[in-house]
Amino acid sequence: MDCQEWALERIMKRRFIVDLGSHLPVLMKVVSMTQGPILELGAGAFSTTYLHWVCYLTNRRLVTYESSSSWYKFAQRFYDKNFHDIRCINDWDSIDISEPWSIAFVDHGPPERRRIELYRLHHSDYVVIHDASDKDIRKYRIGTALSKFKYYYRYELASPMTTIVSNKHDLSNFTVKP
Repeated sequence: MDCQEWALERIMKRRFIVDLGSHLPVLMKVVSMTQGPILELGAGAFSTTYLHWVCYLTNRRLVTYESSSSWYKFAQRFYDKNFHDIRCINDWDSIDISEPWSIAFVDHGPPERRRIELYRLHHSDYVVIHDASDKDIRKYRIGTALSKFKYYYRYELASPMTTIVSNKHDLSNFTVKP
């Protein structure tokens, strides 16, 4: 492999890492706009790390639910009895997510399950959904659930796309600066 091929391979690997965090601009913006508790459905290298540290600064309540044993093991390192609760679950239907969340971040598996949680989270101030391109919306059949929210914004500057919905806050002026 010559020097150019090596450099391109490194760039492509970096791009892959950036793509995994494509939800962060929306998440960062909505965190800065709110103060209440945050729900994370599905732990992730980017979301759990970011949410943990931003909540740490103000002792803001954060609850992470995870059904994958490997992701739960990853998330456990962030447990803090003062603000960050991390729960491993076997059945998404069994969790109580009726609390009035400022933010609910939806990025759990199986992805087909997200539609159900969207219906269950209509009371949240904001719901942020990762992997929300038109293709994802059709594939996971979440369009009907998204239409139950009054306000809708899709961030398309990074892929996979991220959508934010709300029944309480107008998103027509919501922007994330590139």
